[in-house]
Amino acid sequence: MACRGPESEAGAIARRSRLGGLSPLKRWSATVAATAISIYILDVVATLSGVALVASGLLHRLDLLGVSVFLAASYVVWGFGLREALKANWNLLETTGTSTNIVSKAAHDLALRYSGGETVRRLASGAGYVVVELAKEAPYYAGAFGAAAFSETISSREALIFLCGANLGAACYELGLAWATRSCLAGSTYASFEQDWSPADYLAQYYAAVEPDERRTIAFLVDAVRSSPATGPVLFFGVGPTLHHVFSVAHRASEIHLGDYLGPNLREIERWIDERPDAHDWRQFVRYTLQCEGLAAPTERDVLRREALTRAKITELMEVDLRRPTPLGERRGLRYGMVISAYCADSITSDRETWEIYMGRIAELVSDGGVLITAALRGARHYRIGEKSFPSANVDEFDVRAVLERFCDPQDIRIEACDVPGCARQGYGGIVLARARIRRVLSEAA
Repeated sequence: MACRGPESEAGAIARRSRLGGLSPLKRWSATVAATAISIYILDVVATLSGVALVASGLLHRLDLLGVSVFLAASYVVWGFGLREALKANWNLLETTGTSTNIVSKAAHDLALRYSGGETVRRLASGAGYVVVELAKEAPYYAGAFGAAAFSETISSREALIFLCGANLGAACYELGLAWATRSCLAGSTYASFEQDWSPADYLAQYYAAVEPDERRTIAFLVDAVRSSPATGPVLFFGVGPTLHHVFSVAHRASEIHLGDYLGPNLREIERWIDERPDAHDWRQFVRYTLQCEGLAAPTERDVLRREALTRAKITELMEVDLRRPTPLGERRGLRYGMVISAYCADSITSDRETWEIYMGRIAELVSDGGVLITAALRGARHYRIGEKSFPSANVDEFDVRAVLERFCDPQDIRIEACDVPGCARQGYGGIVLARARIRRVLSEAA
């Protein structure tokens, strides 16, 4: 395997809940249902609270000014409850793609598609949530002051007292909703890349030996590179802390650019480039790569020569962000004749729709007629590093083909699906390998 890590989006989107495997239709259906239920519950709780406070007589000794001050204080309490609900709703959106507020979800999804940055998504979803919650307040004002205006038995002071109670009830509702949301997510969230990701643990668990999944991946990669025309710079997108795939292109690429979201992953690679004694040992992967290229018994000198060539060809280590429409940041518009992104887009989200968006952004980094080589865990909802589970998008070869056909002629796509039962303990039992020639004109027309 390779990347396990660009998308953490400040630690949230990479913690997709197992509910995140829901289809877009089911996520929207769940959001619509949750919105309707939450509106009903809020109306009941706020109305009963307002009526109860009026009936209790607790505030009847206060004059109009005193009630107004209490009303202002009730908004502070409501604001506290709203803040907690906003935080819970953000986690729900980022981990499952669902929400208890349909406007908040719509704003979040639009921001994800057209901007991608966490700040924009958070502001958009929060604004949508607050607008709806404020709109829910309007009926209480209309009802309270309408009753006061047209009824001789209800005074303006009683109308304000009702609003005080409604606000306190709404605050309890928001706090209860936040608690319920967190309870639903508790125990079903994935580990955070930014908080829980350890390059050392990952390397120790997956790269102490050349495991069956990587034997298939490296062999596929060597063949895919061999069948591609000699190319200029090659981009490895979402390389993680690994180099085992990089050795297969060192003799074909003019330069090698390595991109990843996590700084610790890139620093791990720097240790190997600098030949530090604490760097991970990739020699057995180099040896296997040379064998796949046709060298029956690579010597230590052969291995060292390929390592030296690879170090010389690596000219850039860049921080990339797949959440943004332009993942390369300032290198906006830069495209490569070959992009290799293995176990990246599928291994940073459990949301298939988000995976499709990310795959599209990776494909956009390939020049017209260029080659995209990718790999994904097959039918996996998660993979494990020690006791921690990280997300996977639960895709298969049909999903991979469908997303690649947006950018390629079907005949330009080669896909292999492989069973790797020896990896079942890690959370997956198969992989999908793909090579595609990107047709820019085709994708733009689509």
